[in-house]
Amino acid sequence: MNNLHKLTIDNNLPVSHLQFFPSIAELILFEKLRKVSIDVYENFQKQTFRNRCIVLSSQGLINITVPVQRNKNEKILLKDAKISYNENWNVWTWRTIFSCYGKSPFFLYYADKVKEILNTKFEYLMDLNIETFFFIKHTMNLEQEIFLTSEFITRKENNYRDMFLTKNRVSDGKKQEAYYQCFSSKFEFQTNLSALDLLFNLGPESETYVKNAVQHSFL
Repeated sequence: MNNLHKLTIDNNLPVSHLQFFPSIAELILFEKLRKVSIDVYENFQKQTFRNRCIVLSSQGLINITVPVQRNKNEKILLKDAKISYNENWNVWTWRTIFSCYGKSPFFLYYADKVKEILNTKFEYLMDLNIETFFFIKHTMNLEQEIFLTSEFITRKENNYRDMFLTKNRVSDGKKQEAYYQCFSSKFEFQTNLSALDLLFNLGPESETYVKNAVQHSFL
């Protein structure tokens, strides 16, 4: 995997998973912890943010899912999860993001890079997630760092791998302050969406939003 070998190994840090265009709650967690190891030796779990993100459209919330190659009931390690492009999900994803945020205040500032990432056709899910993480981190000027584990981590303390399930999106974001969102005239504030929602709507102020939220986080 092209990106994995570039990251340092550290089994002693707090451990978590890495999301596709990470949720705002995960950004807040990582900014609070500052240094986090990603367990790439856990089994890939379906229906989590590991291969999906949630955005807001004119019709409501949309789940964007990165399809993973696997046989039915087959267990695969996260580091070995390969992306399927049979249905050109990346093309559909870009069109969805454009439809959702094309008229947002800061779309033009970041759209080209998002499109570039989606057009790259990464082979492995983790490489894609690492790329989206660093795009968000550098664009928002955040101080968090990620590392990798060299094995599956079994400890209970400082273990955040099972946080931020898609079904808990609202409760995980219950302390997040409201900000302007596209389609706010149609819908009440939708908390804890993908960091793309924050970036396209707040632009440079996203950094302040995340760092202020650290002071009021639920950890």
